[in-house]
Amino acid sequence: MHLKRLLHLALTMIFLLAVASPVLAADSALDALDSRLQKLEDATGIRLGGALRVNYGLQDWSAASKDKGGDFAFDLFRLNLDGEVADILLSAEYRFYPEYDFDTIHHGWIGYNFSDDLQGQIGIQQVPFGIQPYASHNFWFSGAYYLGLEDDYDMGVKFLYTPGPLDIAVAFYKNAELGNSSDKERYSIDLITEGVNANEETNQGNLRLAYTLQHSETCATEFGWSGEYGQVYNTATGDMGDHWASAVHLVGNYGNLNVQLEYAAYEYALENPTGVDNRLIHVGAFAAAWDAPAKASIGIFNAAYTFPLDWGPLDSIQVYSDNTVIEPDEGSFGTAWQNVVGAMVAAGPLYTYFDVISGENMIFMNGNPTTPDNERNTRININFGYYF
Repeated sequence: MHLKRLLHLALTMIFLLAVASPVLAADSALDALDSRLQKLEDATGIRLGGALRVNYGLQDWSAASKDKGGDFAFDLFRLNLDGEVADILLSAEYRFYPEYDFDTIHHGWIGYNFSDDLQGQIGIQQVPFGIQPYASHNFWFSGAYYLGLEDDYDMGVKFLYTPGPLDIAVAFYKNAELGNSSDKERYSIDLITEGVNANEETNQGNLRLAYTLQHSETCATEFGWSGEYGQVYNTATGDMGDHWASAVHLVGNYGNLNVQLEYAAYEYALENPTGVDNRLIHVGAFAAAWDAPAKASIGIFNAAYTFPLDWGPLDSIQVYSDNTVIEPDEGSFGTAWQNVVGAMVAAGPLYTYFDVISGENMIFMNGNPTTPDNERNTRININFGYYF
């Protein structure tokens, strides 16, 4: 009897070990890989990171979207490298967008800290213009993004000088982040050469000045001005036009309250062939392109409040209202506006945006100020992102 029990116990243990061994082996392999990556980071000073995002969207202007109750898609997978080796800085990010069926560089630059206050960067980096790093709190950005004036990245050289409360950025960009101006598979909004549209960005200079007034330990206000000037080469005529943009901004951090205000204006003077409308620019990203006003002003006014939490995995909830108004100079175009109300929930590495986006004549919202229909459109968007 005891022999049977021992035999049964032995067979049971063998079975459990056989089932568990692949899992244990996988865990062991993952632990070993993590250990090797950590050793590599410690040895080289370069950290590997990234993100994975999935996105739900429901569009009220689409009958199919409403009939299906929206769509749930794999939004993004990205890899990041950040750190320094022998005092030389590195920052790079490459993105994969399955929903849009393309992949692209987001940024990639090499840098050096000349002092505690002065840093230089060469490569693809964020253009110093307006509120940095984002003129918005939501996942959808402000209307300025869709005109190339928020979170824009170009190829060039930038110097950042930050002595105390002063923040000065000077940059020169030879061209947009991709050398091929007809390639729409990009992250940043740039001029796109397509069909009769033959303009591309070149030789752009940027200057951004900001000063922060520290009212108390938890309250501060940043005031800033940005200027941008560059050339626009027309590949059809061989002639050079130009463009400029300017902005003033205020960012207020008052305890848990954040306020963003920005006013910007821009203009393109194009050297198009006869018959091509100089009132329009042709821009694009995310494998798409669209027309936009060649001259307009932009108003941004945003407010957000963060509630710290200590409830299970939740760290904080930020609620916000982000607003943009785009006023084209051309009288036959229409005013565009966008409002995003929502909340961002932070739980460790997981960041979830719950947004209700409303707009009229708004790009990427079934509208465009160059072909106004003055119809209000609304999109419900939920983005789940795991950042590591």
